[in-house]
Amino acid sequence: MIPVIVLNWNGLDDTLECMEVLLQQTYSNFHVFLIDNGSENNDLKILQEKFNANDKVSVIANAQNLGFTKGNNRVMEMILKDYPDVEYIALLNNDTKVEIDWLNNLVKSAKTNEADIVSSKMINYFNPKKMDNAGHKMLNTAEIIPFGHGEPIENFNSVFENIGSCAGATLYSTKMLRHIGIFDEYFDTGYEDAEIGLRATVLGYKCIYEPSAVVLHKISQSTNKIRDYEYVLKIQLNIFYTYFKLMPLTVLLINTPSFLFKYGSVFLIDIVFYRPSFLKIMADAFYRTFFKERKKIMTSRREFFKKYKTISSFQILRKQTFFLLFDIRRFIKFVLLRKPTEFER
Repeated sequence: MIPVIVLNWNGLDDTLECMEVLLQQTYSNFHVFLIDNGSENNDLKILQEKFNANDKVSVIANAQNLGFTKGNNRVMEMILKDYPDVEYIALLNNDTKVEIDWLNNLVKSAKTNEADIVSSKMINYFNPKKMDNAGHKMLNTAEIIPFGHGEPIENFNSVFENIGSCAGATLYSTKMLRHIGIFDEYFDTGYEDAEIGLRATVLGYKCIYEPSAVVLHKISQSTNKIRDYEYVLKIQLNIFYTYFKLMPLTVLLINTPSFLFKYGSVFLIDIVFYRPSFLKIMADAFYRTFFKERKKIMTSRREFFKKYKTISSFQILRKQTFFLLFDIRRFIKFVLLRKPTEFER
């Protein structure tokens, strides 16, 4: 049996559309754990009325919004404890529409490629000729970013290794989860999937992208409800927390010149082009990371390296992408061409 976790928070219409196709999967042996994460309207009542009689669905009610991380963690903890024979756990955002062979192709790919994390081919729901996400890659200056966002879907028709997946449509092996743990609850909603993908990668687990596991994604339907200054700041804090928690000292030292150059340039650009909101975010993120939250980060780092042995620093460095070309493109797009970022939309 493959558990599929779907989290609803004030998104009833999206969830009903998601469930309609999900329940038609060609892979027959699955069970949906449908969580209402403390919705403020009648979502829970309607979901219970519609799915309580369906033996493929368990509707779970959270009294309050636990966020994406804790909302999924509570169910994953239960599955790992109560279903010892389960090999994989699938996570699916409620703002998605999957093809009917999505789950079958994820499981088949995991077994064929001996992978522990499998990323779906996530396509922009509103512009289905463009990719949303093909899993993650990591810049050597700390950021974990999506493969393929906004690129033509035909460029992503082959399997390749990545550094974890978007948790909006993914498959995790329970063997891996029992060893490395589930989502780090430092996170709330955002970047928890990036951290667990990097954690798996540095501990030697295989992460791949599977092009036949196709999902249409409405992109940030839940996070759009909470995106503000504090949310964007938290994402930047999450980037630094993940990097300093999981990177071996040798990797940190080798990447320090790139790190200092990149963020020194970011501060300079925000000053020269007068971007006060972004300047404040970066200043706050550095202050909290290196002063206010330093003890918390160092504690997490010590606990991680005390418990686990990573692959070599050389192997980790080879898996990272040099930052400069990506950031030059980002500078042209968001600064010179003044296209709005997600924070500005």
